[in-house]
Amino acid sequence: MRITKGLAGQNELLSTSSLTIAAAPNDTTGEFSSAARSLLQGELTLPLAVLDQQKLTNNIRWMQQFADLAGVQLAPHGKTGMLPALFLQQIAQGAWGMTLATVPQAMVAAAHGVKRILLANQLVGRAEMQQAATMLQNGIEFYCLLDSQDNLTQLDNFFSEQGLTLKVLLEIGVAGGRSGVRSFTAGLELAQQVKQSKALQLAGVEFYEGVIKAPDQAAAIRQFVQSCIDFSLELQQQQLFATPQILLSGAGSAFYDLVAGAFGAATLPDNFMPLIRPGCYLFFDLGIYQQAQQDLLKRSALACQVEGELHNALEVWAYVLSRPEPQLAIIGLGKRDMAFDAGLPLVSQHFRPVTKSAQKQPLQAQPTQRQPKAADTRMYISKIMDQHALLQLPPDSDLAVGDMLSFAGSHPCLTLDKWRYLAVLDEDYQVRRWYETFF
Repeated sequence: MRITKGLAGQNELLSTSSLTIAAAPNDTTGEFSSAARSLLQGELTLPLAVLDQQKLTNNIRWMQQFADLAGVQLAPHGKTGMLPALFLQQIAQGAWGMTLATVPQAMVAAAHGVKRILLANQLVGRAEMQQAATMLQNGIEFYCLLDSQDNLTQLDNFFSEQGLTLKVLLEIGVAGGRSGVRSFTAGLELAQQVKQSKALQLAGVEFYEGVIKAPDQAAAIRQFVQSCIDFSLELQQQQLFATPQILLSGAGSAFYDLVAGAFGAATLPDNFMPLIRPGCYLFFDLGIYQQAQQDLLKRSALACQVEGELHNALEVWAYVLSRPEPQLAIIGLGKRDMAFDAGLPLVSQHFRPVTKSAQKQPLQAQPTQRQPKAADTRMYISKIMDQHALLQLPPDSDLAVGDMLSFAGSHPCLTLDKWRYLAVLDEDYQVRRWYETFF
């Protein structure tokens, strides 16, 4: 039996000879199970990645309200967490569909009930095309990107053989960026070629503004988005779109306000559907996306109208393993557990478990802490290794071996893809359900 990271001891234990291993959670669909496990009472092995459901729900509501106020549709990017349980929660709150980055990701979404999928990438390779064909045959509304004659030919040949029609969005790119045609002249020529194809339908225009670098980045992005809008209107005037509804899609997690604002300011035909695709807002962080959101709120009056704010919903809990030096603690958390590409993890909460000896003491002599408290802000990780972190402490720190600390990170994508299952905490730090990732 496979031992799944983060699950040893979490559920019913199965004994095989002298080895005790844990079964995977019975519940990975998001429904509550009867057997709760207490994080604070030591009923879960650490390190452990946890999600706060109240904060997730808040973040879903916040972004959907922003999209509604901006007059745009929302197709959240699912690659961030690859958590189908949360895909469905976002759709239930009003999301148009889901954005995915790869065909296997799209297949996961389809298998879990997502009916409308935007593959924000090119569809290349026979196996991938066959999987896309399967989704179409199963009634999935599927879109992918196109930016070259070579890919057009490959797609047209394959899908015409299958007797299927594939909807594509023409991708506009920027010099030095990622994929996408590098000029509107090239885009117009490609759109005309799609018009002549047997199996492809041009269903809209797509771009990603996050790769644009300029001294005045916001101004450069606004100009780029406006040029993509103008280009889309030109394609419409030349009758090159082949679907009744035309998608106009952009926006990652940092500049969705600029894209939505440009869409809102434009005079678009009734059959144009502006669509934004942020993803990291669902989990947020205390690093690059927190800073991006602060910058966004400074420039977006519309975002300031949305009630509440985004909250960090993902943390990793770990034990203090050792206090080898007066101002140093060794934490049982490392590169295998949390992202470190956009900054080292930050200490968030501190909890000292109540020991059996303390429980036997008179009530007035027992520790008063029953819930985690905010961690001492003077503590910080100075170095992270595969399974350990070096935590620097102030001279008066009473941090002890066995204490529990939670850590918040920057760039949640690279924390989430390290975990097969994530524990979902309620307000009492009980785990009653698990969400399964599909990376």
